[in-house]
Amino acid sequence: MKRLLDILLSVKTAFYLMVMFSVIAITGSVIHPQHLSFFSGIDTTPLFKWLSSSDHIGLTWWIYGMILVLFLLGINTLFCTVDALLRRVRLKNLMLKLSPQLIHIGVMMIMIGHLLTASLGIKMDIFLEKGKTERITENTSVGLEDVEVVNNEDGYVVDWTTRVWLSSKGKKYRLVLKPSRPVYREGLGFFVQAATKDEQETSSLVRITADPGAPWAFIGGAIVVVGGIMFLFARLRQ
Repeated sequence: MKRLLDILLSVKTAFYLMVMFSVIAITGSVIHPQHLSFFSGIDTTPLFKWLSSSDHIGLTWWIYGMILVLFLLGINTLFCTVDALLRRVRLKNLMLKLSPQLIHIGVMMIMIGHLLTASLGIKMDIFLEKGKTERITENTSVGLEDVEVVNNEDGYVVDWTTRVWLSSKGKKYRLVLKPSRPVYREGLGFFVQAATKDEQETSSLVRITADPGAPWAFIGGAIVVVGGIMFLFARLRQ
C-alpha cells in the first residue's frame, strides 16, 4: 500500500505519464491523416458516442490510450494536490505554496468538464420541415414554424430567419434563429445552418448542441488564471 501511495505521490509518475501521452498523441497524429474519412465524424459527435459506434479498434486504440493516460494523470494530480494541501501549506509564504495547488485544481476541473461533454454532450444536425416534429431527447422536441428568406437583386440568398418552437419538460418556447446568432434554451444551443422557402418546401437545417461540461471548464479556467496571478504576485514580492 505504501509503495502504491509513493507512486501516486511521485512527480516522476507525472513525468512518465506525460511522456507516454506525448508518444501516443504523436502516433495518433500519424494514423489520423491516413484515414480522414473514418475520423470525419469525430468533430460533429460527442467523443464517447463516436467511439461506441466505431468497431475499428485498430484505428482508435490511441484515443483510448490517451484517455487512460489522462485519467491516471488526473489521479496523480489529485493525490499530489491533496498531499500538498495537508502537509506542506503553512502560513509562511502561503500564497506561493497555495497558488500551484489552485492551478492543479483548475486543470482537473477543466478535465472533468471535457469528460462530461464527451460523455453527456449533444451535437446533432436536424433537418426541420414545416408542420413536422423532431425529437431531440426523451422530453424535448422541436419543430419549424416558418422561414423568412432575403434575396438580393440577382436572386441569391443573402440572409434568412428561422422561427422554431421548442417543447421541453412541459414548457414551450419560440425561438428566432439567424446566421451566426445562436439561441440558448434549456441547456441547448441552436445554430441555424441553412434555410429554404419556396412553393414546394419550407425547411431549415439546425445544429443543436449541449455542452454540460462548459461551466466546469469555465470555472476551472478562472481558477487557473487566479492561481497564476497569485503565483506571479508571490514571486515578485520575494
